[in-house]
Amino acid sequence: MFPDRHQPIKQSWERSRELGVERHRAVNDILKGGELKDRQDNLREFFQATDDILEHLFLQFKQSEFMVIVSDSDSYIVSAWGEPPFSERAKNVWLDTGANWDESVKGTNAIGTAIFEKKPISVVGDEHFCKENHFLSCYAAPIYSPTGELLCILDVSGDARSHHPHTLGMVVAAAQACEARLTLQQTKNELTLALNENNLLLNEHHQPLLSVNQDGVITRLNRQAAKMLGQSIQECIGKPLSNWFQEETDEILSSNGYSSRVVSLKSVENDKQTKWMVHAVLDNRKRLYHGMVKPIPRRKSKNEIDSHFVSECEKMKKALNIAQAIAPTKATVLIQGETGSGKDWVARTIHNSGGRNGPFLVVNCGALPENLIESELFGYEKGAFTGAHKEGKKGKFEAADQGTLFLDEIGELPLASQTVLLRVLEEKHVTRIGGHRPRPVDVRIVAATNRDLPVEIQKGTFRSDLYYRLCEFEIRIPPLREREDIPQMIDFFLEEMANELEADYLYLDDLGMKKLTMYHWPGNVRELKQVVRQACYNAFILRKSRVISASDIDHPQMNMKQGFLLENQEEKTIREVLEKTNCNISESSRLLGISRTTLYRKISQYESLKNLKKEMKRKEKKK
Repeated sequence: MFPDRHQPIKQSWERSRELGVERHRAVNDILKGGELKDRQDNLREFFQATDDILEHLFLQFKQSEFMVIVSDSDSYIVSAWGEPPFSERAKNVWLDTGANWDESVKGTNAIGTAIFEKKPISVVGDEHFCKENHFLSCYAAPIYSPTGELLCILDVSGDARSHHPHTLGMVVAAAQACEARLTLQQTKNELTLALNENNLLLNEHHQPLLSVNQDGVITRLNRQAAKMLGQSIQECIGKPLSNWFQEETDEILSSNGYSSRVVSLKSVENDKQTKWMVHAVLDNRKRLYHGMVKPIPRRKSKNEIDSHFVSECEKMKKALNIAQAIAPTKATVLIQGETGSGKDWVARTIHNSGGRNGPFLVVNCGALPENLIESELFGYEKGAFTGAHKEGKKGKFEAADQGTLFLDEIGELPLASQTVLLRVLEEKHVTRIGGHRPRPVDVRIVAATNRDLPVEIQKGTFRSDLYYRLCEFEIRIPPLREREDIPQMIDFFLEEMANELEADYLYLDDLGMKKLTMYHWPGNVRELKQVVRQACYNAFILRKSRVISASDIDHPQMNMKQGFLLENQEEKTIREVLEKTNCNISESSRLLGISRTTLYRKISQYESLKNLKKEMKRKEKKK
């Protein structure tokens, strides 16, 4: 009866019949007000920790007939986000807050079946046991707590006519991001007592983390630590550190307060020892050791220096939080942003935080000639074409095995190459040009573009299925003109240049800082960095000065009328906009194309603007 059904669906149908579920007349189990609130309260910390991840997932489906649902471990829906008309149709079958979607109530469905199977699953159309649910396509993935217990189910449901196989991958990626966030959140809470005392612990949240009691027995750990130890979370909890490390537990955690020592991991593979560094913190109130285990740090390359910059811009912080949360997952990521806004930096952050052992390779899809793109990406066999190397050549996919491949300017990729790329992403095998042997590759894909890909899809220049495959997670990078942290970024670039030029320090005077912060930066971070570098050369090399002045900033665009406003022009422009909006800061900042923080800072610079609101009120009273 199920020739085309997947085995889990078939088995779920059999269970549904055994449970006595009626296909033609579904029975509903709806929570009362107090019961629903209790179940929602049980997941309050989950929602607080993952709110931005769930919001991002919802926004990805907002314009389509889909809704995002979270159920608890008993299949009761505790939260649902959706918009008409689909949300109204969903309510007709009680796909809504308070309803129980266990298999014993609703038969085969994504939520109940995912709970039973303990793994992600999609249930589309007539795969649902109850006929009234045949209009649905549902995709669900379980979310586990840091201690390995089933916490809840994340589900995306929509019209069966809108079914797309990549949707389940997006749900799985979001679920994995939620799990990573929960682990890091709990670990961060455990380390709170140490944060003000030792900055070494501040930026290590994506390394393997574990906690042990005073006897050296593991009380909790994250998935990275479990992977490092070679067992599941449940198998590790309750076991002593000595099961995995050659050193005795007392030796590892020998010092009070803070300790840092190298330890050797007992290897199960070829008797190979792996060296790790352990930082341990003693909480005198709870008598718990919180161990942070990380690889011995290596010297960073110049390409990794930018990762040390901590952005003060809220939009950028949000983008980086998403990047770091999804880094441990295998989800593909699409980074959207203007040219020069730092998409490559975010891509490298994902790679560095993800724990992959292979290299980080970059391919600029817009810079390669069309006839060379496929050979560059997928490689070629000897004699594949005129001018080919005699021995053939591996492509970027093979070279990036076990690492990350950053496909910059993906919107420039020709349609023919898009088709081949999609096949490689789906099959995880690459076949060189002129060859016939598929070669397995394990590559994390991060793509970036400054184009609006949905618009390109409508134009027919970009494949929709490739877009969905690349966009399991989307990160938007704000342009520099919308960021509030330009002064901090300038100081960071000055530190870089001081190190490069072997100067004790380099300092930008107030007029120079004002000149840089007033410019609109069409070239974004890349342009700013280049301007700062040139100014440092002008001051330190030509003038032999460590103090950089406005005259050292030699940028022709800043002297053009449309590029750089003199102070009286800026003051006049801001005043006109404030008067137009009746001093509404949000509306004014939008019209000026700057952030609220930047506008407040500029208002404080000019005496005539500080009391503008009072002046306008006095004028209004006189009328």
